[in-house]
Amino acid sequence: MNGSIIFGIAALLTLLPAALLPAQNQVESAQGEGRLFWLLLSVATVGPIALDISAGGGLWQSGFSATLWTIVAGTMLVYFAICLVSRSSRKLRALLLPYLVILSVIALLWSSVPDTSVAGSSMTVWLQVHIGVSLVTYALITVAATAALGVWLKERALRSRKMSRLVDGLPAVSDGESTQLRLLTAAEIVLGLGLLSGMATQFFIAGSLMALDHKTTLSIAAFLVLGVLLMMQRSSGLRGRNATRLVLMTYLLMTLAFPGVKFVTDVVLS
Repeated sequence: MNGSIIFGIAALLTLLPAALLPAQNQVESAQGEGRLFWLLLSVATVGPIALDISAGGGLWQSGFSATLWTIVAGTMLVYFAICLVSRSSRKLRALLLPYLVILSVIALLWSSVPDTSVAGSSMTVWLQVHIGVSLVTYALITVAATAALGVWLKERALRSRKMSRLVDGLPAVSDGESTQLRLLTAAEIVLGLGLLSGMATQFFIAGSLMALDHKTTLSIAAFLVLGVLLMMQRSSGLRGRNATRLVLMTYLLMTLAFPGVKFVTDVVLS
């Protein structure tokens, strides 16, 4: 068992306690502190980040497994920051954390596949900025998609009058929609910056502003879908199931553009 697998198992174990935390304990205790929640969330955030740093060893790992671990680490960091400013977002843990555990298991299964590495010192500033902006964008859309799914589950349970412990612990519909709108707005802004940084990177590397590869095309499509969704929500009050579908469509486009391309190139075509 090589080092990457051992580190991967350790990172996965840091995520599990927060993912398994009972819904009634996930936000705040009677004293208003929620110490168990913050403790487990901190551990779940530090674990994947530590794996990302230690496994890289000063190199940028660009394989499928490393990409998934980077996504998990980035999403946990962004989610931790969101939880600091939004109490209702803390309730999304019941959906988000199990999903990240699944991504971690997939990353762990592919961790034995050799990765391609790039020395951090050889990466241009624009490329590093582009990678960071892309990661933040994907993390924001991931949490927004989780909020949209939570709204859909909550509305369906209210209509059928069948509430489960999971659904009962999710944010109220109005809170979920408000969180979703703020995150999508932030994601649209950051994604726009990501496209601009990608154009700058392409210009410094190849002398052209844009290479219409699969990743760029899907990112542009996601940017347009997000823009349409935000305009429809503000102008016509698009809510509920239709809004959820568009949010999940955006997330699908970003998934195909980010880890999807890596899966095809490193797993399917290898």
